[in-house]
Amino acid sequence: MLSKNGIHQVTEVKGIIPEAEAQTSDIENSMLQGSLSALRSGERGIILGRRLANSLRLLPGDAVNLIVPELTGNSSRLQLNMHTFRVVGIFDVQFSIGSELALIHLDDSAELLNVDSIAEAVHLRLRVGDIFNAANIVDTSLDVLASELPGPDYRGEDWSVSEASLFNALKMEKIMTWFMLMMIVAIGAFNIISTLVMVVSEKKADIAILRTMGAGERTIMAIFMVQGLFVGISGTILGAALGLLIAVNFESIGQMLELLFIPDGMYMLSIINTDIQGSDVVITCLFALLISFLATLYPAWKASRIQPAEVLRYE
Repeated sequence: MLSKNGIHQVTEVKGIIPEAEAQTSDIENSMLQGSLSALRSGERGIILGRRLANSLRLLPGDAVNLIVPELTGNSSRLQLNMHTFRVVGIFDVQFSIGSELALIHLDDSAELLNVDSIAEAVHLRLRVGDIFNAANIVDTSLDVLASELPGPDYRGEDWSVSEASLFNALKMEKIMTWFMLMMIVAIGAFNIISTLVMVVSEKKADIAILRTMGAGERTIMAIFMVQGLFVGISGTILGAALGLLIAVNFESIGQMLELLFIPDGMYMLSIINTDIQGSDVVITCLFALLISFLATLYPAWKASRIQPAEVLRYE
């Protein structure tokens, strides 16, 4: 827990080697003030995420108390140890993960962990070229460590495990968004139904004449189904084209919306990269066409049931 002037903030503190961190993460490129090289062994410097620094109202050069809990001896009694650090930098990764992170030098973390050598509690991090193959890379790395550095049992996890709650929430959000999209399409299909029902009511006489000229029920149904599908196909093509256009230019649109509507300090739109999944586009379009087709069935069936004698009796 970090504390300053009566303000307390629980956070995660990581001990790093500044030179290695610059090669492993993008924090060096996200520094607003100071740099990773300002973390020097024994000087008790600390680098804070922007949101964490704002919460504690800290600037580079300020002192901050770091309170670390520790179990005393073999008992379950908890002891709080306070250490004073000096802020040497502030970074902003523009994302919720890492925005409340604190970094100190790896050597300084040995005292916080109450160990003689930091090698007793070292955590290796790898930067991979293919993030979607991270799980396999972790397994391979563990095998290499076990063969090259025999010792304790090595354990590893990739980003899909360490941030599982976030990505599971995003996955569920995607499913619910797709479900709501289909509901919107279904509601739009009612417009097709109502339009075709009105057409059937207005064109009863024409339908009756076609029936007397030899058109069967299937022919009448096909006419209205084609008309409904034409509306559905036109709307699907137009909607897909507009959606793809927005997706391709989402970064520019996000920046404009941030300037107009989103308060400062909220990272929402402009930092999100767009990855258009062709399968998602195709599936959505196919469902839209399916719903459009189903929407034509009732009006077409109703038109096919019109009896020419009853309609033309009053003509």
